[in-house]
Amino acid sequence: MDRKPLRGVSPLRLAAGLALALGVWVGALTRLSPYSSLALAYLLAFVGARPFARGFRRSLATGRADADMLVIFGVWAALAQATAAVFFPDLLLPAARRPFFEVLGALVVFPALGRRLEELLAGRGGEALWRLSRRIPTSVRLVEGGGRESMVSVAAATAGARFRVMPGEHIPLDGAVVEGRSRVDESLWTGRGAPIEKSAGSRLLGGSLNKTGVLTAAAAGPAADTRLSRLIDTVSSGVQAKSMVPGVADQLAASYAPGVLIVAVVAALAWASKGPEPRQERAVTTLVHVLVAACPWTFGLAAPAALAAGLRRARRMGLKVRNPAVLQALRPPDVVVVGKTGVLSEGRPEVTSVESFGALSPDEILSLARAAGTDSGHPYAEAVARRAAPLPRLSADSVETHPGHGVSGIVGGRRVLFGALPWIAQHGISPGPAESRRLAERTDPVVGVAVDGVLAGVVALSDPLRPRAAEEVKAFAQFGVSVVLASGDREAAVRAAAEAAGITRYFAEVEEEQKLRVVTDLQAAGKRVAMVGSGFLDAPALSRADLGIALEGAERARRAGPDHDPSGFDLAAESADLVVGKSDLASLLDALRLATRIREAVRENLTLAFVPQLVLLPVAAGVFGPSFGVVFQPSYAAVAAAVSGVAIAINSIRRLRL
Repeated sequence: MDRKPLRGVSPLRLAAGLALALGVWVGALTRLSPYSSLALAYLLAFVGARPFARGFRRSLATGRADADMLVIFGVWAALAQATAAVFFPDLLLPAARRPFFEVLGALVVFPALGRRLEELLAGRGGEALWRLSRRIPTSVRLVEGGGRESMVSVAAATAGARFRVMPGEHIPLDGAVVEGRSRVDESLWTGRGAPIEKSAGSRLLGGSLNKTGVLTAAAAGPAADTRLSRLIDTVSSGVQAKSMVPGVADQLAASYAPGVLIVAVVAALAWASKGPEPRQERAVTTLVHVLVAACPWTFGLAAPAALAAGLRRARRMGLKVRNPAVLQALRPPDVVVVGKTGVLSEGRPEVTSVESFGALSPDEILSLARAAGTDSGHPYAEAVARRAAPLPRLSADSVETHPGHGVSGIVGGRRVLFGALPWIAQHGISPGPAESRRLAERTDPVVGVAVDGVLAGVVALSDPLRPRAAEEVKAFAQFGVSVVLASGDREAAVRAAAEAAGITRYFAEVEEEQKLRVVTDLQAAGKRVAMVGSGFLDAPALSRADLGIALEGAERARRAGPDHDPSGFDLAAESADLVVGKSDLASLLDALRLATRIREAVRENLTLAFVPQLVLLPVAAGVFGPSFGVVFQPSYAAVAAAVSGVAIAINSIRRLRL
């Protein structure tokens, strides 16, 4: 699942380029045979500059100029000048007949060094995606007629096919148990390490780990349709799409590179047609000088310098920057999509009341809900457990966790559903007309408890907003970003929370899988979207958002427990661009401010890298030659590079306040 950079500079290639450049520089200082120096120069151009040549070929194929084109222009011009100086000196003016060996070495080494630094800073390993893909077996044990087993490729399995899973094996397909009994580790989905009892009729999710017994199951569909496979594919495509977004440097080069080529050609033609003799030599020399002067030696250091300063600043702020490459290309988002629990609210809900709709008492409803939700880890289930602490404890015979929806299980022979009312309604269980009217009037969050196919009652909860939530929403507005609330709670509860916090746009009854649609709908409306999430199922939305922010709060870590499988949050972090340690709006705003400052620093650094080159272009084109006698020298480019390099370093430190 690792993605190699399209135009990466490997450590070996960088070392080879440095060695060859050193040879060229030493040769120039020691008056080495020009033929030997030229041979080293050709090796340097074709070995050290190969990544830029690949990028240049891609630029030609796509019709879009980028930074690689500028580097290749300069390298080829310097190589052509060195070749002409050695073999055909009469093609050049007398002042330009010394080979540009030192310049050629710098033209290759400095951009390669900058590219390598940027890769080291912006690289994303893909470890979480790789680990998750390893959870999906490549083969499945199909059960044929007469109970015979055969191992086949998992891709050959179809809907309805029966397969067998032995203890210690990962489950290869989604399906339902038809025979056997076992405990299955579904912590990847639930965030909890306690294995779940599975028997005939129980649901199985591909990627889960069978722990104790032998299970025979019927496949719900082919391997490509497992929930885990679809999620991995969605996240991979989102992350890959971000990696293809051109950086600020390439965006700037898209306009600068064609302009340089036009200036070089026009200047050469002008000297060839109207300049003093020798016209041909002046034209060739001018063409070389312009292309060499235009190569931004410190161009490749502009982004890494800002990113390095930004990463250091982020560590001090308790932030982890997962994808610096997106930060340097990101324009400030228009909206930030957040959840309610733990972001707007304190994240520790409490039960306020229990309403019974039938024969069961409120205490019985609480006891059944606690037994079903003990291992779910959801804040609402924990609130129920705290409220039911004085009551007699019931044990669940089997439990199924449905991430983002609720839990189902068998408690004392009763079939219990505990979760969101829309999810319970999907099982054909809904409140009656009178109960529906009462629920419609409530503005607090409620979860339903259904027993044996009947809605037994609802549990009302209170999760107060953070004291400064409304103030922090205003701070976002002052920053130019509107807060959008997306919550799984009912419409009335979400509307009340939004109004209390001063949020004008919200989405209610949003399941975690539907957050991706919220993000894409906002993007389709022309918005730049920052998405906030922390769970396994948030990963697709985080990967697709313009800026994904994963939350790694202390409360989340506490709820995970010692047996927690970290893959779920790892995938969220893998899909995100920033990881924030605190789950509050103030920390999110700090993260957005840092992202904006990093981008501004990158843009300023690029300006500092380009301005000296722009100043040199008329000198290289010979504009000041006839009137002032100023003739371009390679040392001018070296001085300009040194000045811009120092300015870039100072600006990065100043801008990000190290």
